[in-house]
Amino acid sequence: MKVKTRTILVAPFLLVAYLLWASGRRFSFQNLSSDHILALSEPLAPDSSLALKCSSYFHTIENRAGAGPSTSRFLSLDKIRNHIDHLRVYLRCFVENDIVDETEERFSRQLLPMFSQKVPLMSERGGWSSMEDHPGSFWRNYLRSAHGKGIVVSLGESDAANAARLVNVLKAVGNELPIQFVHEKALSADAKHLIFNASLAQDSVFSQKISFIDVRPAIEKGFGAAFKGYNSKWFAALFTTFEHMILMDADVVPFVKPSELFETEEYLAKGAFFFRDRELSEAISASKFAFLRSLLPESSHFNFSVDPEMLNNNFFNYHAKHVMESGMVLMHRPSHISGLLISLSLQYWHKTGKIMYGDKDLFWLGQLISGNSRFHFNENAAAAIGSLENGLLCSAQLGHLDKNFKLLWTNGGLSLCKRNTWLFDFFRHSFLRAKFQNSIGKMKAAYSSGIKISQCVLPASIKQLNGEKSSNLRCNFNKNYSYGCGGIFYCAKSEDGGRVIDFSTEEKKWYNWIVSVWSEETNNAQGING
Repeated sequence: MKVKTRTILVAPFLLVAYLLWASGRRFSFQNLSSDHILALSEPLAPDSSLALKCSSYFHTIENRAGAGPSTSRFLSLDKIRNHIDHLRVYLRCFVENDIVDETEERFSRQLLPMFSQKVPLMSERGGWSSMEDHPGSFWRNYLRSAHGKGIVVSLGESDAANAARLVNVLKAVGNELPIQFVHEKALSADAKHLIFNASLAQDSVFSQKISFIDVRPAIEKGFGAAFKGYNSKWFAALFTTFEHMILMDADVVPFVKPSELFETEEYLAKGAFFFRDRELSEAISASKFAFLRSLLPESSHFNFSVDPEMLNNNFFNYHAKHVMESGMVLMHRPSHISGLLISLSLQYWHKTGKIMYGDKDLFWLGQLISGNSRFHFNENAAAAIGSLENGLLCSAQLGHLDKNFKLLWTNGGLSLCKRNTWLFDFFRHSFLRAKFQNSIGKMKAAYSSGIKISQCVLPASIKQLNGEKSSNLRCNFNKNYSYGCGGIFYCAKSEDGGRVIDFSTEEKKWYNWIVSVWSEETNNAQGING
């Protein structure tokens, strides 16, 4: 009886102690969504200024969830969603608008922990100098210094040979835009010299103006490893000094003067021009789609909105991957920086970085998630380029066409096979042995030779083949392992409403001359990583 009495007497004190402990706990804002924060905030008048809304929002976070967020790459999807909620508000307040608040710097470091708030180093006349630094919002000030138009290439040591080939082609098409090579790891002197030498023309008419940007000072230690290979492209997009950029992969080959793309109606209308990928049947699960769909902004408190027209594509209609090919991206950076920072964040976390294929679809999804619908997709999806054989056009390259079916650029280089798999393929594939008359030498030479461009095939669209909705997609652009080359050959067919484009004599002459220019640089660049 005494025990029961004591329990009854002690229980209220334990309950009060627990409530006091719980109310005093400090937890991460990743546990709370933006709706929770708005509900906890002091009520504001409907016509309150954006500055007041921003201040109230972030002070509420600090008062209610004072512990710092986790920087783990293995966050749950719920915590990722909440983090994106708060990042979107931060970007609207302090990057898209010039609002000053004491919380800005603290939340900049918490929401974007991979950045040191320091500026990169830029090569100038053979040396290095620090870019101009200003007090206040780091990203807002960084964008203030953006100016001009130019080409930006994300570069690693293994990309040097392709970068030299790209520069050689840019000379050939008469490029006059400056080129910045952005790297997140150290580059050897040999790599820099190879690219610099390629930029020089004997007659000096089309010499290329190049510079290098080392972003290592701008990246917090330990975070760079999360952005390997093509995923480091985000740093190039974020830290170039150009206001208007053409972001290119090192293995891109342009067939037109790049500056012409800035004059297209698509870019002039929206300030961002994206190119469509080949339409494939690969789709994501319903649960992963639902998660990505849930990241789109719905709150009107900070005037977020998404144009419903931008939700009409293969991703939203069929849950399909491969909406965008990111080998070339045109963008007015100041008006699209928020989407880039959200895309980079999604790439950082394991659960979101692996939903789509690499960085490609995160470019346009990041813009929508930030509340920005101002981008335009190329009218035509990517095509297979080369020459038809038995009703199929099989190649490792993608061709990107304008609305008049003029070839603008390709990615994947211009050699028949960019991988050194000729010996393995010779013994593995009887089809290839027959094609090269059972000669290993002929097969090796063919793999490194340039392709011949005479046609392209634009297959029927996913919509044409599957109707308005389908849970089991089919496509007419399919991987073909019998062609070897590490399985990177895709074969396109024109049946079911697709199209074969036969290039004119003049077009073929021009395209194949560019192939020869690129291939000549291939031979000259073998010493660095061939």
